[in-house]
Amino acid sequence: MTFCKLVAGNVRRHLRDYGVYFLTLTLAVALFYAFNAVGEQQAFLELSMTKALLFEQMTALIRVLSVLIALVLGFLVLYANQFLLRRRQKEFGLCLLLGMGKGRLALLFTAETLLVGALAFAAGLALGLGLAQVLALASIRLFAVDLSRFRAIFSPGSLALTARCFGLIYLVTLAANLTSLTRLRLAELLAAARRNEPVRRQPPLRTALLGLLGLGCAAAGLALFWRRGILPSRTDAHFQWGVGLLAVGTVALFAAGAGALVQWLARRPFYRRGLNSFVVRQVAARLRGNCLTLSVVCALLTVVLVMATVGPSTALAMNRLSDQSTPYDLNVQSTLDPQIDLAAYLTEQGFPVADYCERCAQITVRAADKLTYGDLFAGQRVDLWPVDAEMDLLNTPVTVVSVSDYNTAMAIQGRPAVTLGADQYLLSGNYEGTLAYLRAALRADPVLTIAGTELHSASDAPLGITWYMTQIGNNDRGSLIVPDAVAERLTGSCITVLLAQYRPDTDPDAALGALAPLGADLDSGLRYAERRMMEDAYFGSNAMVVMLCCYLGVLFLLICAALLAIKQLTDMADGLPRYRLLQKLGADPRAVGRALWQQIALYFGAPLALALVYTLVLGTQAARTVERSMNLHLTADLWLAFVLLGLVYGGYFLATWSACRRMVREPDRPRP
Repeated sequence: MTFCKLVAGNVRRHLRDYGVYFLTLTLAVALFYAFNAVGEQQAFLELSMTKALLFEQMTALIRVLSVLIALVLGFLVLYANQFLLRRRQKEFGLCLLLGMGKGRLALLFTAETLLVGALAFAAGLALGLGLAQVLALASIRLFAVDLSRFRAIFSPGSLALTARCFGLIYLVTLAANLTSLTRLRLAELLAAARRNEPVRRQPPLRTALLGLLGLGCAAAGLALFWRRGILPSRTDAHFQWGVGLLAVGTVALFAAGAGALVQWLARRPFYRRGLNSFVVRQVAARLRGNCLTLSVVCALLTVVLVMATVGPSTALAMNRLSDQSTPYDLNVQSTLDPQIDLAAYLTEQGFPVADYCERCAQITVRAADKLTYGDLFAGQRVDLWPVDAEMDLLNTPVTVVSVSDYNTAMAIQGRPAVTLGADQYLLSGNYEGTLAYLRAALRADPVLTIAGTELHSASDAPLGITWYMTQIGNNDRGSLIVPDAVAERLTGSCITVLLAQYRPDTDPDAALGALAPLGADLDSGLRYAERRMMEDAYFGSNAMVVMLCCYLGVLFLLICAALLAIKQLTDMADGLPRYRLLQKLGADPRAVGRALWQQIALYFGAPLALALVYTLVLGTQAARTVERSMNLHLTADLWLAFVLLGLVYGGYFLATWSACRRMVREPDRPRP
């Protein structure tokens, strides 16, 4: 028999053993190719300046992450190889006994893994070609690009990068295979089937102390993140302490949980029914022996769940904010003389307003003389977002606009005007950090004194319409709409704002190019906010958030599921004598299958359950951090997390159960 036929025959006979290995490589290749190929889509060649910059940053970051994750997947493939080596120890022992040298045996096994890898690469590339088109369509929607520009793509550059990463994985695997196989001893290989993992009894006192240590460390770590936030800080080491406490607590919980489970269930009637005692002992041994592996999986699952929860929610909130915060094509703010004709001044400075804008109007935004936000929120327990606390919002004068200027803004938007009596005011606001306090203030029906005039509220709810744009979206923390006579008597600081809508034939990029020199000059007294720029920033940012969360989430979840599957298959290969002994003692095959299902389900479910607990705390804090730093209000959107868990985690669970069931059912005979 030629060497090639021997390799092909071995792969064909052991195809089921290579199942998880093949599946992991196939999915990795498909994801590598698909995400890296998105940048080759022709529709993205005509993006605006802002979107193009964000898209380039996203594709560059994905390429860097691909190389780093290739290293992680390399060690995952190495882990899978260890299962294959252990599964075929007796076969390798027979080969050595029949005179095959260790070098040739290593070459044979390496050739088998290379053949399976080549098949996985081809299958992954075929899957990746289809997935790349789906991702390209999703990216076009996320970046708000015309769908008519979509073209089916094939990316030679992505194929080359995928091949390089795949080759990197196999260099690690090849080195490990050669090292492991050259150290094999014939006696150990032939006795492999008779070796079994010892099950040690854990003292109750040590179990209790270890459990208390785990609970204490995990609770302390979560409390630290809850109180101090989840972002690292240069001023203290709370992030490092929090991670360390969670790591120690997680390992201790898995190590102690095994003993506690046995001790608690051993006192229950459930323990003595059917094969329950066997299942409990098996699970306890797996949890205690694999506490480090399960802890790593729990950490990665927590990251996946947090990203899959916060990422899409952030993107959806940014989309809503983009729609609400851009009622005009252009706003130009000026701190120059309030009496200046801003449109004429901009024309003199090189931005001909009439050439770009169809409609425009100038309004004045004032500051109340003696009324601060602290006065407006008087009587309330106020917990400001950090950005508002840093700017000392409570001691900042309230923003004021005259009813005429407000109605001018509404006319440009095509909205109805509002009316006020001589002693009335309206309150406007759309900033999530203060909106609740504005509503409470109106419910209290305060009488405000502005410019010596007492004013009463004309409405019991704040207006939520954006009446002028700024560079950071919805930041109307609360503004008062007052009669013209009252506004004119204010003597505090003020700015003028030019509100403008473009002509139908205006090129936004050309307008931005003309405005850029004025905005870049810090001494010009001019700042601008432009609809196209803000929308591009919002759409580009949320697209980048969603794409990166999906990419990292799927890869991390793939690593978690594959790690658990391979470890469970390896342990099953070691524990086969126990299951075969149950069958020889007359155990019902259905009961054995049920016991196997319960064991694998608990093994996969334990890290997921703890990760869900961590996600409740860390995900909430991550959402709060995003809300406070980006002026957003997030609503939990868990559908992506459940889809990923069902497809990847659930798929690996079923594949592992199927492979383990086959291992238990197959006859106990040496493989040829």
